[in-house]
Amino acid sequence: MLDKIIGVLKNILIAVFVAIIIEEFIFGFTVVQGESMAPTVNNQDKLFVNKIGYLLHKPKIGDIVIFHPPIENRQKEYFIKRVIAMENDEFMIQDGKVFINGKKIIEDYIMNEPYIDRTADISQGKVPKGMMFVMGDNRNDSNDSRYFGFVPIKNIEGKANLRLWPFDEVKAFTVDYEKD
Repeated sequence: MLDKIIGVLKNILIAVFVAIIIEEFIFGFTVVQGESMAPTVNNQDKLFVNKIGYLLHKPKIGDIVIFHPPIENRQKEYFIKRVIAMENDEFMIQDGKVFINGKKIIEDYIMNEPYIDRTADISQGKVPKGMMFVMGDNRNDSNDSRYFGFVPIKNIEGKANLRLWPFDEVKAFTVDYEKD
């Protein structure tokens, strides 16, 4: 009888260990806090996050990423934003339009409202090696690279692949990034 109990406990411990490894390194789930990615992702949406993909390749422009921000005293928090430019890309934000390497990108996913031109710390430049430039889809209500600077690629925890909740809004996140 004691052998059976020990066997069951051993199996439970192995299952818990495997679940922790999967959650930590392969995939996970997150609940969005805030409206900075609206209308693509809304407050309280539940997302599937792929954590292993970026071990195989670098993020791409248009990816929605979960990362630790380069903000003093907030590095343990998670932010969700869209990758706008990668290392060595030149970018410029002018009148609410984004230009990458001199070409205007088409962003049909951003919040459809008049752009409020707030004074941003960074509105143009070249992305340094090992970094990325990120912005929220709700450009008027997003604390992003315009204000806190470039994000080290090593700060990425994963790519948001899929909205799971609410059920009537289940959606895979893909972007065919077109440039004018």
